Amino acid sequence: MTAAGVTVRLAGPSDAPALADLATELGYPVDAAGIARRLSGLLRGRDDVVFVTVADETEIVGFVHAAEKRVLVSEPFVELEGLIVTAAARRRGAAAALIAAVERWALAREVTELRVRARVERDVADLFYRRQGFTLEKEQRVFAKRLRV
Repeated sequence: MTAAGVTVRLAGPSDAPALADLATELGYPVDAAGIARRLSGLLRGRDDVVFVTVADETEIVGFVHAAEKRVLVSEPFVELEGLIVTAAARRRGAAAALIAAVERWALAREVTELRVRARVERDVADLFYRRQGFTLEKEQRVFAKRLRV
């Protein structure tokens, strides 16, 4: 798919270095090997998808990872697990094109709700998602527990 000067396509193993650079730019430092390992697992599954936006036919300027979730207390939904567009490509339609790709993927799976979690301090993300038609449903805290192996 082509939109706003970028092409959206499914991510593949060779995209790992660019995906690692994007994740690191947004504050999630990871190397290409780490992304390659994670991406490989996602691509083997049925419930995850990763799309990339490509500018100038070769440069990956963004990605989105989405996953279909099935939980006991609600109908299935698709959650955006990560959406990153390089600073140089923001406000040019790349992120909107990625969301549109996820919307088509979700509808093809007969899932009619998208969800996304955004950090409270990311005001720009809040405004972006609202412009994309998302509404604030609730605020919550995220707890984590590190397990030892």
